[in-house]
Amino acid sequence: MFRPTEIHLYKLYVEREQAFHFLTKVGQMNNVNLVNCSNHAFHEHDYYKQLKRCDDIYNKISEVKNLLILYNKPIHYCPNIKSFIQYLQITEDQVIKIEQELTHKVQFIMNQQTNLQQIVEQRNRLEEEIAVIQHCKEFIYKFSGVQLGYIVGCMNAADQHKFNRIVFRISKENGIVKFKDFNNEKIIFTLVFTKGKHENLKTKLLKICEAFNVSIFQLPEEIQIETKINELENELTNLSIVITSTKLEIEEQLDFFSDISAERPLELDEIYFIGYCSYICELKIIVDLVSATYYHLTFFEAKSQFLIGQMWCEPNQIELIKQIGVQIEIMQDINEKLYEPPSLLKTNQFTYIFQELVNTYGIPRYHEINPGLFTIITFPFLFGMMFGDIGHGIVLTFFGFYLLMFGKGVIKSIKLENSSEYLSYADFQSLYECRYLITLMGMFATYCGFIYNDFFSISLEYKLEKFQLGFDGKWSMSESHLTVMNSFKMKTAIIVGVIQMVFGILLKGWNCLNQRKFIDFIFNFIPELAFMLSTFGYMSFLIILKWLTNYSNNMEPPSIITTLLNMVFTQGGITGAEMYPHQVYFQTILIRIAICSPIIMLLKPEVIRIKRSLFNIELEHAQVEVIKEEKNQMFGNLVGSRAIKEEKHFDFAEIYIESLIECIEFVLGAVSNTASYLRLWALSLAHSQLSEVFFKMSLEPQLESGSVIGICLTFMVYALATFGVLMCMDTLECFLHSLRLHWVEFQSKFYKGDGHNFQQFNYLHFLEQKFQFSTRM
Repeated sequence: MFRPTEIHLYKLYVEREQAFHFLTKVGQMNNVNLVNCSNHAFHEHDYYKQLKRCDDIYNKISEVKNLLILYNKPIHYCPNIKSFIQYLQITEDQVIKIEQELTHKVQFIMNQQTNLQQIVEQRNRLEEEIAVIQHCKEFIYKFSGVQLGYIVGCMNAADQHKFNRIVFRISKENGIVKFKDFNNEKIIFTLVFTKGKHENLKTKLLKICEAFNVSIFQLPEEIQIETKINELENELTNLSIVITSTKLEIEEQLDFFSDISAERPLELDEIYFIGYCSYICELKIIVDLVSATYYHLTFFEAKSQFLIGQMWCEPNQIELIKQIGVQIEIMQDINEKLYEPPSLLKTNQFTYIFQELVNTYGIPRYHEINPGLFTIITFPFLFGMMFGDIGHGIVLTFFGFYLLMFGKGVIKSIKLENSSEYLSYADFQSLYECRYLITLMGMFATYCGFIYNDFFSISLEYKLEKFQLGFDGKWSMSESHLTVMNSFKMKTAIIVGVIQMVFGILLKGWNCLNQRKFIDFIFNFIPELAFMLSTFGYMSFLIILKWLTNYSNNMEPPSIITTLLNMVFTQGGITGAEMYPHQVYFQTILIRIAICSPIIMLLKPEVIRIKRSLFNIELEHAQVEVIKEEKNQMFGNLVGSRAIKEEKHFDFAEIYIESLIECIEFVLGAVSNTASYLRLWALSLAHSQLSEVFFKMSLEPQLESGSVIGICLTFMVYALATFGVLMCMDTLECFLHSLRLHWVEFQSKFYKGDGHNFQQFNYLHFLEQKFQFSTRM
């Protein structure tokens, strides 16, 4: 983890017939990164048709899932992908079988669904007609001797008032509408109008009904009402039987996709550890794996009966690939230095989250030191300095222990509840992945709480046998307690910040030596280290020296700020007594080193120019074109933008400007970054003062009064405020500030972070990331 793992570039020669089988075996492995070296456009590749077929299968699977949701059928998503795909055998003809099976069953279900909708509409119309006839039996037939016209039917309840107004206006008060509720969505209407007075009135009213999309029914003769109702009810009974049987047929087909494929009832533990899931989810996983395989087959260049590809791989993995059983020739590329390798960062459950904190800022270069290793300790320690409290740290530690002990069981239960699609339980999963980070943050916060002697804003009286850990509890009763604590925390923050930044500069020198960049080592690393040590390093030395000096004999403690200002403006001079022997002499040397360091950094462009002129390193334009042509032949046209290391034409002015900017940025950054570490003091002060305010404003008065009811009530308020503000908001705030100190103040000293990640070809990785390789990519 100190540096990215060593990998090499290899060429693959795979027979066409064995290519799919070869990739299915490689997909079960780790640490293999296939390189896209195809010269063809994606839609022109031989495997584009197979990806298109996978797209069609995805659409059919989506249709089935929508129907399962519509019919309230349970979908058991795969709770354990790793166990499921461990013994899964994938073949090329598997997709064809899945497509044929889905096409047949989906077509049958859709036809049945269409028939069911038509029958349901027919049944609803019969119910409406029966209701209309029964309503008219009580209303229309009473006026059979009167010269009135009528229109009866059923309409949407929402259009009732609008329909009534339009009929009233068009009929000029010669039409009356009567409504009767039928159900929540439909109402029965009876439109009665006078005959003969307006010849075209009925035609106009029918057009209005047509505009409102109402269902109009013809009433039978009065003597045939009962017969008509009996006929409609018999027909309605037959339709209900057809609807029931059709639903059973659809549900039978949907149960085939919803049920778990097992010969016997399973326990929950068996479902989890074996990875059983609904058949439709099995098909989805298989198609995901097949489409991922076909997609990576498009990375290969077709030559006769062979596919030629390239991959980054660890040397110790080559023998495993050769043992797959296919005829394949693998050779290491001799021009590998022209190609920038990806960074393979191996992590485990403990180091994963710390590496993710670094990767969020940027991926390390191949030969660059990875700051993730140091983040394991420095990140929770800086958090603990800001969040230092024994009680709050213990609570955070217990929460981390809870995730360590029971987090896996919670995730297992979430998966078995099938509340979402496989591996989409991101909320708790992300929290579970931070379990080691949370535990360490709580432990360091507890440790710093002992140093500050702060337990929920209360100072404890404790003393070990041989030494005192942290501040004595008697300081809390002193009037100068806050002043002393602020001075201690502020100076400690400066010392810790300087140590971390100096360590970052040392890592930069290590990088320069490892990459044989001796000019950067001499004209960047050494001046930067000298400047930092001669200024802020010396300030940290004075702080520690002042702590270790006894000023009880009526001695006036010197001001460190005054000492540093005099050192700058008087070239090493001091006012008052020396803090150590020969202080003026050493300060004179240090201030000269601090002045000369930026000047040495500005000499770097001139040294580069002299080196290039002496050794004639600059490439001619024709040579650059030849190298580019060779690269295109080697790696194809589809190479990432950061993959090829191109030689650029040397521009002296540009190098000089970059060196000047880098020098100014470092000098100013040394000041601003050191000041930025004061946030360790500021957030620690804010945390302790908030905790003290919550305690004194709520719980302390009740404890002094001795009221049991008051203590219980105020304790609830105190606990909620502490949890919401300190354990949630302040935890997040300290986390973000600790993250900023690592990204900006520490990593900027040595870490470029412009590498590209090792994209491993692994089935489990693809399913966890929910990739879908299709023609839409």
